[in-house]
Amino acid sequence: MVKGTRGHVTKMQRALVLLDGALSEGNEVSAGLYGRSTANAVLAYKRKRRIINPAYQTTADNIVGRMTIASLDKEMAIGESRPPLRGCLTDIGGGTSSSQLQARLGIGNSSQLQFPPGRLNVAFQEALLAGETIPGSSLITVLLVERATKLLAPFNLGLSTIFLPSFPYAFTVGEKDEFDVRSIRTTAQNASAVAPSSLRVIFCHLRNTDSTATSQGERTGISGFRNFVLINKDRSHPDNGTLLHEMIHCSNDRFMNDIHDTDQNSVLSRGTNRNLLTDEHATSLNTAFFKS
Repeated sequence: MVKGTRGHVTKMQRALVLLDGALSEGNEVSAGLYGRSTANAVLAYKRKRRIINPAYQTTADNIVGRMTIASLDKEMAIGESRPPLRGCLTDIGGGTSSSQLQARLGIGNSSQLQFPPGRLNVAFQEALLAGETIPGSSLITVLLVERATKLLAPFNLGLSTIFLPSFPYAFTVGEKDEFDVRSIRTTAQNASAVAPSSLRVIFCHLRNTDSTATSQGERTGISGFRNFVLINKDRSHPDNGTLLHEMIHCSNDRFMNDIHDTDQNSVLSRGTNRNLLTDEHATSLNTAFFKS
């Protein structure tokens, strides 16, 4: 398979995205075209793994032959056999809570601790499917930030936000699929670096789900990255508390799970009109890796 080929290319493009976070252009994927970005991704893949034929090569090329296909197939089979992820999968609907968690929650927060002034650093980024040329997360981002800011203010905490350029990502994401989640996180990193003291929040299309968002990281099986958030571009929570909800999950690895508060007023619950940031969660945010 060489540059210019059309047809059975999309499967290979998906493998390159999933395995290496390749920045394949959406029009090449939708057309099944082995174009410039696909050729670059193939070359990078082969160089990284030193896939060459020593009989006549000393360096890798961008041609997909038997050795390359065999390597892609092997890595994809390993990736597809991994167990499902167990991070926060949605912030709306029912949910379960451990008896220990229920016992320590009580009813809300009355003291509202105040910390020295601090900022929670959040970096927003949007993944664009083929055909999406204009980022569509702007309005929902404003609403999410406003809600978080309001609930953080009594604790003397605020948000410091940056907006990274959008990037092409030609596939929807299964939020329980380690392969999918690792891939979009790697692609986001390849597209734009950000300070390790920021929480990366990626807007994307989650596949076949009612989930509004998911929090993932080392604790949930995505090694190599600090905790991060994927927010579903196709579904939102009515109280716009999703951002703060996921920030709490990411603030400490003990919250990196799908256990939620039973007090439906708590931001870390799955209630429909959450208006409470507890002392416990505010304290966790105040010591999070993304706080300055």
